[in-house]
Amino acid sequence: MGKFSLFLALLQIVDLLLHAATGQLEPLRVTSNLIILLWLVLGAFGKLKTRRAALLATGSYLALNLLFLALNGVTNPAQGGELRITLFVLVALSTVLAGFLAYRIKD
Repeated sequence: MGKFSLFLALLQIVDLLLHAATGQLEPLRVTSNLIILLWLVLGAFGKLKTRRAALLATGSYLALNLLFLALNGVTNPAQGGELRITLFVLVALSTVLAGFLAYRIKD
C-alpha cells in the first residue's frame, strides 16, 4: 500500500474513531468510511485495482456523505448548531486523495 493509500485509510479510521468517541455513529457516514477502506484493502490484495472501482468507491463515499448532509443539515445540533467543519475537511481530503489515487491507476 502506497503512502497516499495509507493516508486515506488512516483518515477513514480517524473518522470512524471520532464517530465512536463522540457517540455519533451515523450509519451513512460509517458506511462511506467502510466503502473506502474495503476498496483500499481489496486493492492492496490485487483485487479491484481498476479506475472504475476507484471511481465507484469514491463516488459512493461522496454520495453517502452528501445524502447525510441533505438529511441532517450542514450544522450539528449536538455542537450547538455549529457547521460540520470536521465533516467537510475529512470528506474533502478523502475525496481528493481517492480521486488522485483513481487518476494514477493505469487500466
